[in-house]
Amino acid sequence: MGIDMVVCLRTSFLVWVFLFLCAECFCIALMFIYVPYLCAVARVFVLALDGMPVEVFERLRDSLPNIAEVASRGSWGVMRAVDPPITVPAWASMFTGRDPGELGIYGFRHLDRSSRRGYVVTSRDLREQYVWERRGLRSIVVGLPPGYPPRPYGLWVSDFLTPVGRPWTYPPELASELGRYVFDVEYRTDRKEEAFKALVEMTELRFRAGEGLLERGWDVFVLHEIGTDRSHHLFQKFWDVEHPQYAPGNPHEDKIPRYYQLVDVLAGRLFKKLPRDVEILVVSDHGNQAQRGVLALNQLLAEWGFLRFRREPSRGEDVDDVVDWGRSLAVAWGGYYARVFINAVGEEAVDVKRELRRRLSVLKAPWGHIRNAVFEPAELYRAVRGDAPDLMVYFDSLRVRPVQTVGWESPWLEGNDRGPDDSLHSFNGFYAATWGDARRKDLHALDVAGFLERVL
Repeated sequence: MGIDMVVCLRTSFLVWVFLFLCAECFCIALMFIYVPYLCAVARVFVLALDGMPVEVFERLRDSLPNIAEVASRGSWGVMRAVDPPITVPAWASMFTGRDPGELGIYGFRHLDRSSRRGYVVTSRDLREQYVWERRGLRSIVVGLPPGYPPRPYGLWVSDFLTPVGRPWTYPPELASELGRYVFDVEYRTDRKEEAFKALVEMTELRFRAGEGLLERGWDVFVLHEIGTDRSHHLFQKFWDVEHPQYAPGNPHEDKIPRYYQLVDVLAGRLFKKLPRDVEILVVSDHGNQAQRGVLALNQLLAEWGFLRFRREPSRGEDVDDVVDWGRSLAVAWGGYYARVFINAVGEEAVDVKRELRRRLSVLKAPWGHIRNAVFEPAELYRAVRGDAPDLMVYFDSLRVRPVQTVGWESPWLEGNDRGPDDSLHSFNGFYAATWGDARRKDLHALDVAGFLERVL
Protein backbone atom coordinates (compact mmCIF):
# COMPACT_ATOMS: atom_id res chain seq x y z
CA MET A 1 0.00 0.00 0.00
CA GLY A 2 1.40 3.38 -0.94
CA ILE A 3 2.27 6.11 1.51
CA ASP A 4 -0.35 8.41 -0.01
CA MET A 5 -3.05 5.81 0.46
CA VAL A 6 -2.13 5.34 4.13
CA VAL A 7 -2.17 9.06 4.73
CA CYS A 8 -5.55 9.29 3.02
CA LEU A 9 -7.03 6.51 5.13
CA ARG A 10 -5.68 8.02 8.32
CA THR A 11 -7.06 11.40 7.36
CA SER A 12 -10.47 9.93 6.60
CA PHE A 13 -10.46 8.06 9.89
CA LEU A 14 -9.59 11.22 11.81
CA VAL A 15 -12.30 13.14 9.99
CA TRP A 16 -14.89 10.51 10.90
CA VAL A 17 -13.73 10.53 14.51
CA PHE A 18 -13.94 14.30 14.56
CA LEU A 19 -17.43 14.28 13.06
CA PHE A 20 -18.53 11.61 15.52
CA LEU A 21 -17.22 13.63 18.47
CA CYS A 22 -18.89 16.76 17.15
CA ALA A 23 -22.19 14.96 16.80
CA GLU A 24 -21.88 13.54 20.31
CA CYS A 25 -21.08 16.97 21.74
CA PHE A 26 -24.05 18.40 19.86
CA CYS A 27 -26.37 15.75 21.31
CA ILE A 28 -25.04 16.40 24.80
CA ALA A 29 -25.61 20.12 24.32
CA LEU A 30 -29.16 19.46 23.17
CA MET A 31 -29.73 17.34 26.28
CA PHE A 32 -28.58 20.15 28.54
CA ILE A 33 -30.80 22.59 26.70
CA TYR A 34 -34.00 20.58 26.27
CA VAL A 35 -34.07 17.85 28.90
CA PRO A 36 -34.79 20.30 31.75
CA TYR A 37 -37.85 21.41 29.80
CA LEU A 38 -38.92 17.87 29.03
CA CYS A 39 -38.53 16.82 32.65
CA ALA A 40 -39.87 20.01 34.18
CA VAL A 41 -43.16 19.82 36.06
CA ALA A 42 -46.02 21.54 34.31
CA ARG A 43 -47.54 24.35 36.32
CA VAL A 44 -51.23 24.57 37.17
CA PHE A 45 -53.33 27.50 38.34
CA VAL A 46 -56.55 26.50 40.12
CA LEU A 47 -59.37 29.01 40.51
CA ALA A 48 -61.56 27.41 43.18
CA LEU A 49 -65.01 29.02 43.10
CA ASP A 50 -66.94 27.84 46.11
CA GLY A 51 -70.50 26.69 45.47
CA MET A 52 -70.68 27.61 41.77
CA PRO A 53 -73.34 25.43 40.13
CA VAL A 54 -72.89 24.28 36.54
CA GLU A 55 -76.23 25.96 35.77
CA VAL A 56 -74.60 29.38 36.27
CA PHE A 57 -72.08 28.70 33.52
CA GLU A 58 -74.73 27.28 31.21
CA ARG A 59 -76.95 30.31 31.73
CA LEU A 60 -74.31 33.06 31.81
CA ARG A 61 -71.60 31.66 29.53
CA ASP A 62 -71.78 34.51 27.01
CA SER A 63 -71.14 37.06 29.77
CA LEU A 64 -68.26 35.05 31.29
CA PRO A 65 -65.75 35.17 28.40
CA ASN A 66 -62.63 34.36 30.39
CA ILE A 67 -63.99 31.26 32.08
CA ALA A 68 -65.59 30.28 28.74
CA GLU A 69 -62.16 30.59 27.10
CA VAL A 70 -60.74 28.07 29.56
CA ALA A 71 -63.63 25.72 28.78
CA SER A 72 -63.15 26.07 25.02
CA ARG A 73 -59.45 25.21 25.23
CA GLY A 74 -59.99 21.87 26.95
CA SER A 75 -62.96 20.40 28.78
CA TRP A 76 -65.83 21.46 31.02
CA GLY A 77 -68.92 20.06 32.66
CA VAL A 78 -70.48 18.95 35.94
CA MET A 79 -68.19 18.42 38.91
CA ARG A 80 -70.19 15.90 40.95
CA ALA A 81 -69.62 16.76 44.60
CA VAL A 82 -68.77 14.35 47.38
CA ASP A 83 -71.23 13.12 50.00
CA PRO A 84 -72.10 15.43 51.67
CA PRO A 85 -71.74 18.38 49.25
CA ILE A 86 -70.34 20.78 51.83
CA THR A 87 -67.30 23.06 51.59
CA VAL A 88 -65.66 21.22 54.46
CA PRO A 89 -64.96 18.34 53.58
CA ALA A 90 -65.45 18.80 49.81
CA TRP A 91 -62.21 20.65 48.95
CA ALA A 92 -60.15 18.33 51.12
CA SER A 93 -61.53 15.30 49.30
CA MET A 94 -61.05 16.85 45.87
CA PHE A 95 -57.38 17.72 46.33
CA THR A 96 -56.34 14.60 48.25
CA GLY A 97 -58.40 12.02 46.36
CA ARG A 98 -59.71 10.62 49.66
CA ASP A 99 -63.41 10.51 50.49
CA PRO A 100 -64.81 12.18 53.64
CA GLY A 101 -64.95 8.87 55.51
CA GLU A 102 -61.28 8.20 54.81
CA LEU A 103 -60.46 11.73 55.94
CA GLY A 104 -62.77 11.52 58.96
CA ILE A 105 -64.29 14.90 58.04
CA TYR A 106 -68.08 15.14 57.65
CA GLY A 107 -68.84 18.85 57.94
CA PHE A 108 -67.82 22.14 59.52
CA ARG A 109 -68.49 20.76 63.00
CA HIS A 110 -68.14 17.35 64.60
CA LEU A 111 -69.64 15.82 67.72
CA ASP A 112 -67.21 14.34 70.22
CA ARG A 113 -69.19 11.36 71.48
CA SER A 114 -67.21 11.01 74.70
CA SER A 115 -67.80 14.59 75.86
CA ARG A 116 -70.99 15.13 73.81
CA ARG A 117 -69.63 18.50 72.73
CA GLY A 118 -69.21 19.91 69.28
CA TYR A 119 -65.95 21.20 67.83
CA VAL A 120 -65.01 23.06 64.66
CA VAL A 121 -62.95 21.21 62.06
CA THR A 122 -59.59 22.86 61.33
CA SER A 123 -56.65 22.21 59.03
CA ARG A 124 -55.13 20.07 61.78
CA ASP A 125 -57.94 17.56 61.29
CA LEU A 126 -56.81 17.03 57.68
CA ARG A 127 -53.99 14.52 58.06
CA GLU A 128 -53.71 13.58 54.39
CA GLN A 129 -51.41 15.44 52.04
CA TYR A 130 -52.71 17.40 49.09
CA VAL A 131 -51.68 16.05 45.70
CA TRP A 132 -49.00 18.73 45.26
CA GLU A 133 -47.60 18.03 48.72
CA ARG A 134 -47.31 14.33 47.94
CA ARG A 135 -45.32 15.27 44.85
CA GLY A 136 -43.09 17.72 46.71
CA LEU A 137 -44.14 20.59 44.46
CA ARG A 138 -43.93 24.27 45.25
CA SER A 139 -47.33 25.72 46.06
CA ILE A 140 -49.18 28.91 46.88
CA VAL A 141 -52.62 28.42 48.39
CA VAL A 142 -55.02 31.26 49.15
CA GLY A 143 -58.19 30.66 51.19
CA LEU A 144 -58.66 26.91 50.67
CA PRO A 145 -60.81 25.28 53.41
CA PRO A 146 -60.05 23.85 55.87
CA GLY A 147 -57.32 26.46 55.98
CA TYR A 148 -56.93 27.52 59.58
CA PRO A 149 -54.40 27.40 61.13
CA PRO A 150 -52.22 28.11 58.07
CA ARG A 151 -50.71 24.92 56.69
CA PRO A 152 -46.88 25.05 57.01
CA TYR A 153 -46.17 24.20 53.37
CA GLY A 154 -45.23 26.63 50.62
CA LEU A 155 -47.10 29.91 50.98
CA TRP A 156 -50.50 29.66 52.67
CA VAL A 157 -53.28 32.17 53.31
CA SER A 158 -55.97 30.97 55.72
CA ASP A 159 -59.67 30.54 54.98
CA PHE A 160 -63.02 32.07 55.96
CA LEU A 161 -63.09 30.08 59.22
CA THR A 162 -60.11 32.01 60.61
CA PRO A 163 -60.81 33.40 64.12
CA VAL A 164 -60.47 37.16 64.47
CA GLY A 165 -57.00 38.29 65.47
CA ARG A 166 -55.26 34.94 64.88
CA PRO A 167 -52.21 34.39 62.64
CA TRP A 168 -53.52 33.75 59.13
CA THR A 169 -50.55 33.22 56.82
CA TYR A 170 -47.55 30.95 56.45
CA PRO A 171 -44.98 32.23 56.82
CA PRO A 172 -46.42 34.74 59.34
CA GLU A 173 -44.67 37.75 57.77
CA LEU A 174 -46.66 37.22 54.56
CA ALA A 175 -49.68 38.86 56.22
CA SER A 176 -48.02 42.27 56.34
CA GLU A 177 -47.11 42.01 52.65
CA LEU A 178 -50.70 41.29 51.66
CA GLY A 179 -52.18 44.20 53.58
CA ARG A 180 -55.94 44.58 53.92
CA TYR A 181 -57.73 41.28 53.45
CA VAL A 182 -61.31 40.12 54.13
CA PHE A 183 -62.12 36.48 54.90
CA ASP A 184 -65.92 36.46 54.67
CA VAL A 185 -69.07 38.59 54.63
CA GLU A 186 -72.36 38.56 56.51
CA TYR A 187 -74.59 36.64 54.13
CA ARG A 188 -77.66 35.89 56.26
CA THR A 189 -79.04 39.38 56.26
CA ASP A 190 -81.86 41.46 54.81
CA ARG A 191 -79.46 44.32 54.08
CA LYS A 192 -78.88 43.11 50.54
CA GLU A 193 -77.28 46.19 48.97
CA GLU A 194 -74.85 46.52 51.84
CA ALA A 195 -74.02 42.82 51.62
CA PHE A 196 -73.41 43.05 47.87
CA LYS A 197 -70.94 45.89 48.32
CA ALA A 198 -69.11 43.89 50.99
CA LEU A 199 -69.08 40.88 48.66
CA VAL A 200 -67.49 42.88 45.87
CA GLU A 201 -64.87 44.39 48.17
CA MET A 202 -63.90 41.01 49.63
CA THR A 203 -63.52 39.45 46.19
CA GLU A 204 -61.47 42.31 44.77
CA LEU A 205 -59.11 42.11 47.76
CA ARG A 206 -58.74 38.34 47.38
CA PHE A 207 -57.84 38.57 43.70
CA ARG A 208 -55.47 41.43 44.43
CA ALA A 209 -53.70 39.22 46.96
CA GLY A 210 -53.55 36.44 44.38
CA GLU A 211 -52.09 38.71 41.72
CA GLY A 212 -49.48 39.95 44.17
CA LEU A 213 -48.25 36.41 44.77
CA LEU A 214 -48.04 35.34 41.13
CA GLU A 215 -44.40 36.37 40.80
CA ARG A 216 -43.32 34.00 43.56
CA GLY A 217 -41.97 30.57 42.69
CA TRP A 218 -44.72 27.94 42.37
CA ASP A 219 -45.78 24.81 40.53
CA VAL A 220 -49.36 24.81 41.82
CA PHE A 221 -51.32 27.96 42.68
CA VAL A 222 -54.78 27.64 44.27
CA LEU A 223 -56.95 30.73 44.68
CA HIS A 224 -60.19 29.99 46.53
CA GLU A 225 -63.08 32.44 46.51
CA ILE A 226 -65.92 31.97 49.03
CA GLY A 227 -67.90 34.85 47.54
CA THR A 228 -69.44 32.74 44.79
CA ASP A 229 -71.13 30.58 47.42
CA ARG A 230 -72.22 33.63 49.42
CA SER A 231 -73.82 35.22 46.37
CA HIS A 232 -76.26 32.30 46.18
CA HIS A 233 -77.09 32.32 49.87
CA LEU A 234 -77.77 36.03 49.57
CA PHE A 235 -79.62 36.23 46.24
CA GLN A 236 -80.78 32.78 45.04
CA LYS A 237 -84.48 33.49 45.38
CA PHE A 238 -84.10 36.72 43.43
CA TRP A 239 -82.45 35.01 40.45
CA ASP A 240 -83.54 31.37 40.35
CA VAL A 241 -86.85 31.05 38.48
CA GLU A 242 -87.42 27.67 40.15
CA HIS A 243 -87.31 29.16 43.63
CA PRO A 244 -90.77 29.18 45.29
CA GLN A 245 -90.33 32.84 46.23
CA TYR A 246 -88.94 34.08 42.91
CA ALA A 247 -90.64 37.21 41.57
CA PRO A 248 -89.79 38.50 38.06
CA GLY A 249 -88.43 42.02 37.91
CA ASN A 250 -87.36 42.15 41.55
CA PRO A 251 -84.64 44.72 42.45
CA HIS A 252 -81.97 42.09 43.13
CA GLU A 253 -82.46 39.90 40.06
CA ASP A 254 -79.19 41.07 38.53
CA LYS A 255 -76.99 40.53 41.61
CA ILE A 256 -75.81 36.98 40.89
CA PRO A 257 -75.06 37.73 37.20
CA ARG A 258 -73.24 40.94 38.13
CA TYR A 259 -71.18 39.18 40.75
CA TYR A 260 -70.11 36.36 38.42
CA GLN A 261 -69.25 38.91 35.74
CA LEU A 262 -66.99 40.61 38.26
CA VAL A 263 -65.31 37.29 39.09
CA ASP A 264 -64.80 36.63 35.39
CA VAL A 265 -63.21 40.06 34.84
CA LEU A 266 -60.88 39.59 37.80
CA ALA A 267 -60.04 36.07 36.66
CA GLY A 268 -59.29 37.28 33.15
CA ARG A 269 -56.93 39.93 34.45
CA LEU A 270 -55.13 37.28 36.45
CA PHE A 271 -55.07 34.71 33.62
CA LYS A 272 -53.38 37.23 31.33
CA LYS A 273 -50.46 37.43 33.77
CA LEU A 274 -49.86 33.69 33.72
CA PRO A 275 -47.07 32.30 31.54
CA ARG A 276 -48.27 30.53 28.39
CA ASP A 277 -47.25 27.10 29.65
CA VAL A 278 -49.47 27.26 32.75
CA GLU A 279 -52.56 25.05 32.68
CA ILE A 280 -55.76 26.44 34.23
CA LEU A 281 -58.49 24.68 36.18
CA VAL A 282 -61.66 26.52 37.23
CA VAL A 283 -63.61 24.32 39.63
CA SER A 284 -66.24 24.42 42.36
CA ASP A 285 -66.79 22.06 45.27
CA HIS A 286 -70.59 21.84 44.99
CA GLY A 287 -73.53 23.63 43.46
CA ASN A 288 -76.38 25.70 44.88
CA GLN A 289 -80.11 25.35 44.39
CA ALA A 290 -83.45 26.76 45.54
CA GLN A 291 -84.59 26.00 49.06
CA ARG A 292 -88.10 24.52 49.17
CA GLY A 293 -88.58 24.17 52.90
CA VAL A 294 -87.10 24.01 56.40
CA LEU A 295 -87.49 21.07 58.75
CA ALA A 296 -86.83 21.23 62.51
CA LEU A 297 -85.82 17.58 62.65
CA ASN A 298 -85.37 17.39 66.41
CA GLN A 299 -88.99 18.44 66.82
CA LEU A 300 -89.92 15.27 64.95
CA LEU A 301 -87.54 13.13 66.99
CA ALA A 302 -89.15 14.48 70.16
CA GLU A 303 -92.67 13.87 68.83
CA TRP A 304 -91.69 10.31 67.90
CA GLY A 305 -90.25 9.70 71.39
CA PHE A 306 -86.58 9.39 70.42
CA LEU A 307 -85.48 12.73 71.95
CA ARG A 308 -86.12 14.12 75.42
CA PHE A 309 -85.24 17.47 76.99
CA ARG A 310 -83.86 18.44 80.39
CA ARG A 311 -86.39 21.28 80.47
CA GLU A 312 -88.96 22.87 78.19
CA PRO A 313 -86.98 24.49 75.33
CA SER A 314 -87.58 28.09 74.40
CA ARG A 315 -88.54 28.96 70.85
CA GLY A 316 -85.62 28.42 68.47
CA GLU A 317 -83.23 27.10 71.13
CA ASP A 318 -80.33 24.91 70.03
CA VAL A 319 -80.90 21.26 70.84
CA ASP A 320 -77.40 20.99 72.30
CA ASP A 321 -78.48 23.30 75.13
CA VAL A 322 -81.52 21.29 76.22
CA VAL A 323 -81.03 17.65 75.20
CA ASP A 324 -81.23 15.07 77.98
CA TRP A 325 -78.66 12.57 76.77
CA GLY A 326 -79.47 10.14 79.55
CA ARG A 327 -83.06 9.69 78.32
CA SER A 328 -82.63 10.28 74.56
CA LEU A 329 -82.16 7.63 71.90
CA ALA A 330 -81.31 9.99 69.02
CA VAL A 331 -80.25 13.60 68.42
CA ALA A 332 -79.88 15.37 65.07
CA TRP A 333 -77.65 18.12 63.77
CA GLY A 334 -78.79 20.28 60.88
CA GLY A 335 -77.28 22.29 58.07
CA TYR A 336 -77.46 21.32 54.42
CA TYR A 337 -77.97 17.71 55.37
CA ALA A 338 -78.92 16.01 58.64
CA ARG A 339 -76.59 14.03 60.85
CA VAL A 340 -78.32 11.71 63.29
CA PHE A 341 -76.49 10.40 66.34
CA ILE A 342 -77.85 7.26 67.97
CA ASN A 343 -77.53 7.17 71.75
CA ALA A 344 -77.91 3.42 72.28
CA VAL A 345 -75.82 0.27 72.04
CA GLY A 346 -76.21 -3.30 70.84
CA GLU A 347 -79.53 -4.52 69.51
CA GLU A 348 -81.30 -1.40 70.73
CA ALA A 349 -79.06 0.79 68.56
CA VAL A 350 -79.77 -1.43 65.56
CA ASP A 351 -83.50 -1.21 66.17
CA VAL A 352 -83.46 2.58 66.61
CA LYS A 353 -81.44 3.05 63.44
CA ARG A 354 -83.73 0.77 61.45
CA GLU A 355 -86.86 2.53 62.65
CA LEU A 356 -85.48 6.01 61.98
CA ARG A 357 -84.40 5.01 58.48
CA ARG A 358 -87.91 3.79 57.78
CA ARG A 359 -89.63 6.91 59.08
CA LEU A 360 -87.26 9.45 57.56
CA SER A 361 -87.16 7.85 54.13
CA VAL A 362 -90.95 8.15 53.71
CA LEU A 363 -91.39 11.51 55.47
CA LYS A 364 -93.67 13.87 53.56
CA ALA A 365 -93.60 17.65 53.41
CA PRO A 366 -96.67 19.86 53.87
CA TRP A 367 -96.82 20.28 50.08
CA GLY A 368 -96.69 16.54 49.40
CA HIS A 369 -94.26 13.73 48.63
CA ILE A 370 -90.52 14.46 48.71
CA ARG A 371 -87.57 12.26 47.83
CA ASN A 372 -85.47 11.53 50.90
CA ALA A 373 -82.26 9.49 51.07
CA VAL A 374 -80.98 7.98 54.32
CA PHE A 375 -77.48 6.46 54.52
CA GLU A 376 -75.13 4.94 56.99
CA PRO A 377 -71.60 6.32 56.42
CA ALA A 378 -70.27 2.85 55.56
CA GLU A 379 -72.63 2.82 52.56
CA LEU A 380 -70.99 5.93 51.11
CA TYR A 381 -67.32 5.67 52.02
CA ARG A 382 -64.37 3.34 51.51
CA ALA A 383 -63.56 3.71 55.20
CA VAL A 384 -65.26 5.41 58.17
CA ARG A 385 -62.92 7.26 60.51
CA GLY A 386 -63.24 9.97 63.13
CA ASP A 387 -66.46 11.25 64.66
CA ALA A 388 -68.90 10.00 62.06
CA PRO A 389 -72.68 10.28 62.47
CA ASP A 390 -74.80 7.13 62.58
CA LEU A 391 -77.15 8.29 59.83
CA MET A 392 -76.87 10.90 57.07
CA VAL A 393 -80.11 12.26 55.61
CA TYR A 394 -80.77 14.24 52.43
CA PHE A 395 -84.30 15.65 52.45
CA ASP A 396 -86.03 16.30 49.13
CA SER A 397 -82.76 15.84 47.19
CA LEU A 398 -81.16 18.48 49.44
CA ARG A 399 -83.87 21.06 48.75
CA VAL A 400 -85.21 20.96 52.33
CA ARG A 401 -82.96 22.39 55.00
CA PRO A 402 -82.82 20.39 58.27
CA VAL A 403 -82.21 22.57 61.33
CA GLN A 404 -81.32 21.49 64.84
CA THR A 405 -83.19 24.09 66.87
CA VAL A 406 -86.27 23.16 68.90
CA GLY A 407 -89.20 24.80 70.68
CA TRP A 408 -91.18 25.51 67.50
CA GLU A 409 -94.93 25.19 67.07
CA SER A 410 -94.43 22.84 64.13
CA PRO A 411 -91.52 20.82 62.71
CA TRP A 412 -91.96 22.63 59.39
CA LEU A 413 -90.71 26.22 59.51
CA GLU A 414 -91.38 29.15 57.22
CA GLY A 415 -87.71 30.10 56.90
CA ASN A 416 -84.18 29.40 58.02
CA ASP A 417 -83.76 29.54 61.80
CA ARG A 418 -80.37 31.30 61.55
CA GLY A 419 -81.45 34.24 59.42
CA PRO A 420 -82.37 34.89 55.77
CA ASP A 421 -80.87 32.21 53.53
CA ASP A 422 -82.75 30.84 50.55
CA SER A 423 -80.13 28.62 48.93
CA LEU A 424 -79.14 25.02 49.62
CA HIS A 425 -76.25 23.01 48.27
CA SER A 426 -76.49 20.61 45.35
CA PHE A 427 -74.23 17.96 43.85
CA ASN A 428 -73.95 19.82 40.53
CA GLY A 429 -70.69 21.71 40.81
CA PHE A 430 -68.72 23.00 37.81
CA TYR A 431 -65.33 22.58 36.24
CA ALA A 432 -63.49 23.92 33.20
CA ALA A 433 -59.89 23.04 32.34
CA THR A 434 -57.42 23.84 29.58
CA TRP A 435 -56.82 20.09 29.23
CA GLY A 436 -58.96 16.97 29.18
CA ASP A 437 -61.45 15.32 26.84
CA ALA A 438 -63.86 17.89 25.43
CA ARG A 439 -66.43 15.13 24.89
CA ARG A 440 -66.58 14.31 28.58
CA LYS A 441 -69.14 16.36 30.46
CA ASP A 442 -68.66 15.21 34.03
CA LEU A 443 -65.97 14.80 36.64
CA HIS A 444 -66.36 13.28 40.09
CA ALA A 445 -64.87 15.12 43.04
CA LEU A 446 -62.72 12.13 43.95
CA ASP A 447 -61.20 12.20 40.45
CA VAL A 448 -60.03 15.81 40.67
CA ALA A 449 -56.68 14.93 42.29
CA GLY A 450 -55.93 12.44 39.52
CA PHE A 451 -57.13 14.96 36.91
CA LEU A 452 -54.55 17.40 38.26
CA GLU A 453 -51.80 14.79 38.32
CA ARG A 454 -52.27 14.21 34.59
CA VAL A 455 -50.61 17.55 33.91
CA LEU A 456 -48.24 17.86 36.87
